[in-house]
Amino acid sequence: MKYRKLFFLCMVLCCVFFFITCSNGSSSGDDDNTGITWLGSLPYPPNNPKYLWAYYNTTDECSYIWDGKKWTLLSGKSRATFDVKVVELTKKVVPFADPSIGFIELGFMDGKEDIPYIRCNSEFFENSIERNITVSSVNADTKKVTFNNREQNTTAELDLTRHTLTFDNYDQFFRDGNTVYFDAAQSNLGDYMKMIDYSNIAGQPVVFDWSAQDIGVVIWKEGNSYDLALPLQMFNDVFLSPSGFFILYNGNKLYLSNKLTDDYWTSGNQSGTRSKALAEFCYNELCLNLDFNYGLKAIHGIDKFPDFNTYFICSGIDRDLKSTNAITFATALKDVCEFFFDDGHSGYISNSHYLAKDAAIPGNHTSAKHKAMEDYYLIYKSLVRGESAPGYEVTSDKKTAIVRFDKFTNAHKNKADRADHDAAINGIIDSYAGTYENTYDTVSFIHYVNEQIKGDPKIENVVLDLSCNGGGANHAGAFVLAWMLGECTFNFTDSITGAKWAATYVADVDFDGNYVTDADAGDTIIAKNLFCLISPYSFSCANMVAAMLKASGLVTIIGVTSSGGSSVVQHSSTADGTYFQMSSKKVMSLNKNGSNYDIDRGVEPHYYISKPSNFYDKDKIEDLVNSINND
Repeated sequence: MKYRKLFFLCMVLCCVFFFITCSNGSSSGDDDNTGITWLGSLPYPPNNPKYLWAYYNTTDECSYIWDGKKWTLLSGKSRATFDVKVVELTKKVVPFADPSIGFIELGFMDGKEDIPYIRCNSEFFENSIERNITVSSVNADTKKVTFNNREQNTTAELDLTRHTLTFDNYDQFFRDGNTVYFDAAQSNLGDYMKMIDYSNIAGQPVVFDWSAQDIGVVIWKEGNSYDLALPLQMFNDVFLSPSGFFILYNGNKLYLSNKLTDDYWTSGNQSGTRSKALAEFCYNELCLNLDFNYGLKAIHGIDKFPDFNTYFICSGIDRDLKSTNAITFATALKDVCEFFFDDGHSGYISNSHYLAKDAAIPGNHTSAKHKAMEDYYLIYKSLVRGESAPGYEVTSDKKTAIVRFDKFTNAHKNKADRADHDAAINGIIDSYAGTYENTYDTVSFIHYVNEQIKGDPKIENVVLDLSCNGGGANHAGAFVLAWMLGECTFNFTDSITGAKWAATYVADVDFDGNYVTDADAGDTIIAKNLFCLISPYSFSCANMVAAMLKASGLVTIIGVTSSGGSSVVQHSSTADGTYFQMSSKKVMSLNKNGSNYDIDRGVEPHYYISKPSNFYDKDKIEDLVNSINND
């Protein structure tokens, strides 16, 4: 078996954890399943049941539905233990579409050639995600397999007889290095920002459980040797997607999720039909994936159901998600992400190779969130402010600088790449903000703006205009926060494990090689009177920055309540190769009195601005700022 270093390559090529907005969503239903009344969790069956009542029994950990005569098992542990399957798989060496990556040896069961397996041993971990994870030895009688992350001193145990995978400290198991559980700011991206402090509070042990739906974990027998074999998709969902990437297989080649080319579709199946076995496995694995990785279950009331399988059944979309018709499945998945979740981050990204790349997946319902964001875009940006706007301007009294950009972006990795940008940015700064966002990025722009403010002693006030900012890169958000506040601290909660962590960052905004954050230094504007302008279009990273500015007590928020968005986006896939994204279990929080509070409800301004036209009237902003300063 031959590999190249997938994790390193992927992380070099892409910036993973972005806060981004997503597209319209919808849902389809099945009349046979509509009308189910979910009663929640009970220790015993309810009295006088009515047709299609359903509940979760906390005693035997199963869900039941009343069919008019009796309680019928809906979902749950139909068996306490399972036989361990020892099988001989057909080996196939499959190359990556990018020849520089190499190839992987996959295994296939007879009759299920569209469900690839990987040989899950220590060598595979070392070469696929570059972590020092060892896998315990396996033989024909193995019942449990232990994954030992020796660098982090934590383990995970897979129980083949109970269909569970238990992490004693999930967040530490996937920690990269020896600092914070998750470096949300990706401070290692360049030489102009660094982490100066961090803390971690461990969460509870957590269990992946596929006892209600068979995922197909087996022991791979080859001659006299044995290995644990996981479906490639399970390995993606458990081990790769949380690390920021995954592997797609189109029946001919393998593709890294960040390096998809048209060949993924043109050399794929494109028949529009999935085998029954694949459709069933795809559904089961999707349920497992969402059970453990979707982070906003509590906010959306999904935690009232024991698992996503029960939720899908009660929502009437399970049959579409199990369909062998690729269009039907894709439409249902789009509905799940963008209508049922409707959180602004979850979304359908691209089709599987069972469909053409450009095959339209419109969905059956409209996402309320997407519709609202379209309306806000129309009101604040398209009609009122205009698509083009100055990125930096000074009010007529020369005392207030307005700093404006519509997306948090990363384009470069070090100060040397940015050396000649000031002159170029100066040429476009008064015409159109979007150009520098994509060409020069937020860090280069803030560096330029900082130089202008430092060179103009008349400026007393700075207004950061995020009113048309829909989000973007967390890294850039941290840089802006450190510029305004001297330093910034990110607080996160794992909504599944309950773990909490915090990290504090500083920025070398003037690119002089020094990190000096006091009020008189060149790396911060903390000595100015600081303001942040927000609107209902301010979402995700813009919402995060506004929330942290407000929590600091050093910045006055003006405008209208922002639109929220608190989870880091996690890119993922389904077993047929459909690409989607979800709000992950890494939830951005504000810490107060030792407790973390999410920011999904948006940020309330200190001072409301009722008319959108006043957001972009320099004289109005000047008058408001001066009035607030004189209060």
